[in-house]
Amino acid sequence: MSGALWSAAQFAVTSYVCVRVLKFLYIMCKSVLVHFITPKHDLDYLKDTWTVITGGTDGIGKAYIEELCKTRGLKKFYLIGRNIDKLNNTKKELVEQHGCEVMCHVHDFEKDDLSALPKDLETLDVGILINCAGIAPHIIGTLTELPEGLASKILRVNLMSAVKMTEMILPNMVKKKRGIIVNISSMTGWRPLPYLSSYPASKAALSFFSDSLSDEYRGTGIRVQCLIPMLVATKVASYEAEEANNIFVVTPENFAKQAVRIIGTNWEITTGCVQHDVQVALGTLFSFWFFKVLFVPVVMLGVHKHRVASYQAKNSRKNN
Repeated sequence: MSGALWSAAQFAVTSYVCVRVLKFLYIMCKSVLVHFITPKHDLDYLKDTWTVITGGTDGIGKAYIEELCKTRGLKKFYLIGRNIDKLNNTKKELVEQHGCEVMCHVHDFEKDDLSALPKDLETLDVGILINCAGIAPHIIGTLTELPEGLASKILRVNLMSAVKMTEMILPNMVKKKRGIIVNISSMTGWRPLPYLSSYPASKAALSFFSDSLSDEYRGTGIRVQCLIPMLVATKVASYEAEEANNIFVVTPENFAKQAVRIIGTNWEITTGCVQHDVQVALGTLFSFWFFKVLFVPVVMLGVHKHRVASYQAKNSRKNN
């Protein structure tokens, strides 16, 4: 009897390990296929249309549109952001360095009513919509430790901005039977993540929304892609650019170079870069239970909590 139980236990453990290793190998093979074998999607048919982007004055968003200029030849951008100075600076750079045509609109997704978004978005010839606006908690803690109302603001900015922009722009794309929508989500939305709560919830919802749209509009000429990166050196992630090592934490420019290469391809849900594929693959070798038991108390409530607090304190001193 004991021998049979031991054999069953060995079989269970071996099977578990095999499944984890196979998942690891699957993700690695898929990464090679996505980034090195799949040909680029030709964007020439969208060069005379507008690329609309939210959150395009910093981090991933700014690097993404600059990469579209440099490597894909797109020159018409409609920027939506909350800071007029940053919008004007980004516009100036795009015009002077890349010869772009740029329109700007000031809108704060955290505070302004969504109905105040410009109505011309509904009729403008938009070829690409990039939903990159996002905010994150500036401290790691429970919901009641966060400033009052921050959780709902995060969901409003990270999720509802993308939904509203899609509602406005998608119908005209459908009429013209062509267009690309890129939503920037996060790997934090992979599973519920305590002590961040609303942020991964907003990103998980955005991933689900994107995945559903890609099925709804497959074969119509509309392509919906959702990028789910891990750590990128941006203020949302509380990382300075110089902290990036392009291994565990990648620069926005490195991420954008890889992500723009696969825009419009049939890979609808992807991290966007090889380094993050490797991290996800390594993560699959362990269960989420193991992740929560070790990662959350040691890394989330230890190293990451302290470094986020340090980052916010340093930037607060800069702004004062």
